[in-house]
Amino acid sequence: MSELFDPIGGKAMRVLNRITAAVLMALVSAATTACSSDKSTAPSALDIQPGLPTSWASVGTNSPTYVVGADRVTAHGGSASLGIAGTDTNRLRFAGIGQAIRPDNYLGKRVRFSAWVRHENTLGSDIGLWMRIDGPGVTEGFDNFSSRPLLGTSDWHKVEIILDVPNDALGITFGALMSGRGQFLVDDMQFEIIPATGLTTNLLTGFTDSGVDVATMAAFYTRQSKTPTNLDFETR
Repeated sequence: MSELFDPIGGKAMRVLNRITAAVLMALVSAATTACSSDKSTAPSALDIQPGLPTSWASVGTNSPTYVVGADRVTAHGGSASLGIAGTDTNRLRFAGIGQAIRPDNYLGKRVRFSAWVRHENTLGSDIGLWMRIDGPGVTEGFDNFSSRPLLGTSDWHKVEIILDVPNDALGITFGALMSGRGQFLVDDMQFEIIPATGLTTNLLTGFTDSGVDVATMAAFYTRQSKTPTNLDFETR
């Protein structure tokens, strides 16, 4: 079931992220203490309060080199943003959040998933938003910002993912992630249908084997909501 919340992609990451769907949907706190086998230092959390916002699940390998939580000092709108801090240089480790929804309202449509982001001294391979379209035994669309990671330092600006949702899609997963180091804030996400004109940001050249059987994937998404929730991270 780890494949259903794999924002990095690839067999190696699916093996490393081996946890069940039930655990994925639980609201667990990000690990913030160093383990003896990891020589990296724990990240400076600054104003990030460890713990997941309501309706969001943890994604990643739960490395002690990351902290994920709410930042109630710096926000684009409202009183909170989602913060991820890392001190990592190993691409096999990453951290972030994910949410899964049924695709009923988006079948046959083009979807734009956007958010306001702010980052400081970020360096890594995958830093940004992520989104995946799951079909019957296949991944039908995928983007995790690996082609355009959010690097360096920047004040609030809007970024987006655009993917098509085929008529046979079983579900959609999306969120934000960091594989690297620095401070990354996300706020005021939007999930909307847009006209199917121009290009998408899909990183796939065709459908790929998801590694999850159809029955398991369908059962997972049957339990999910049809509508994204808590996109502004105000509820905790």
